[in-house]
Amino acid sequence: MTKTPESSSGITKADVARLATDPSPTARRVTVEKLAETYAGGNLTEQDRILAMEVFRVFARDAEQRVREALSASLKALPDLPHDLALTLARDVAAVATPILEEASVLTVEDLIGIVQAGDAGKQVAVARRKHVPEKLAEALIDSGSEDAAAAVVANPGAEMGEQTLNRAIAAYPGSEDVQRGLVSRPSLPVAIAEKLVTLVSEKLREHLVTHHALSPDRATDLILETRERAIMGLLQGEGGGVEAEALAHELHRNGRLTESLLLRAACLGDIDFVEASLAAIAKVPVENARRLVHDAGRRGLVSLLQKAKLPSRVAIVLKSAVEVAEETGYDGLEHDRERYAIRMAERVLTALDESGDDVSGEDLDYLIRKMDSLRAQAAA
Repeated sequence: MTKTPESSSGITKADVARLATDPSPTARRVTVEKLAETYAGGNLTEQDRILAMEVFRVFARDAEQRVREALSASLKALPDLPHDLALTLARDVAAVATPILEEASVLTVEDLIGIVQAGDAGKQVAVARRKHVPEKLAEALIDSGSEDAAAAVVANPGAEMGEQTLNRAIAAYPGSEDVQRGLVSRPSLPVAIAEKLVTLVSEKLREHLVTHHALSPDRATDLILETRERAIMGLLQGEGGGVEAEALAHELHRNGRLTESLLLRAACLGDIDFVEASLAAIAKVPVENARRLVHDAGRRGLVSLLQKAKLPSRVAIVLKSAVEVAEETGYDGLEHDRERYAIRMAERVLTALDESGDDVSGEDLDYLIRKMDSLRAQAAA
């Protein structure tokens, strides 16, 4: 805007005249926005900047809320916003305070905790959305009693949240799907927190947990096999069922969760579809190509695929045995056939491993033995 001799601040003689003759909220709002834009442009003299800030302080006490809302929105990102003016706006009603609470850098942690503890839910959510939320402030938001604020802060990747604070969120809102969704969506979670959430969240959130967060190998395997079990049973019954093998394998691989241990365990328990999809994801080949190589009569294709996937020879022993069992036998169509099939598969693979002398980790062997015992108990029941 062209400046006039009457003012170097961007407020012209016409603006002053209009405010004098038409002191309407609209005119004052326009003036606020114009002056803030000029101030942010950095073209004012030091004296004009001081005068402009005094004008802003006057507008911060304006009786018309729309004027104060315009002021807050216009000043929220100013790096030199005076602390007293920021605090005045932050203590206003939520509609005025929200832009300042979300963005003003001049507000201290103590300022923000005081506002959170004052109990206005709208303001609490605004604080929870700040680009950076120190852990002390995150704790205050969790303790505020506002589910919306807690959900917003746990979902905020800029919120510092250690294991203790995350535990407080789970304990404070054990039945809140919004809080659980926010926790699961965090970039990373401690293993203990991820394990605790497994027992609380919905099936959809469990799938995200297992594909994006570190879990113990046993828990990760159980969850993935349960997901695949639902998918397989859905297909057998002519229904849609759970996550398809290819989508699950690609998501696990993309997030670094498709481990050798998981592949071995899935093979030993008979989920050949998942094994094929996993090898395709690791080797970066189409699933149909991986399937043909896996079932190559001489198993040379399987060995070639494993080499492309850079998997060790012990995996070949397990997969060869698993594929042979899968090709020799299937479901018997009777009750608990999935359990019996998995037991037959695990027994044959473990026997093959014993005869080959190949080294598979004790943790994997222990898991398979426990799983076989569990499957036998389910079948017997």
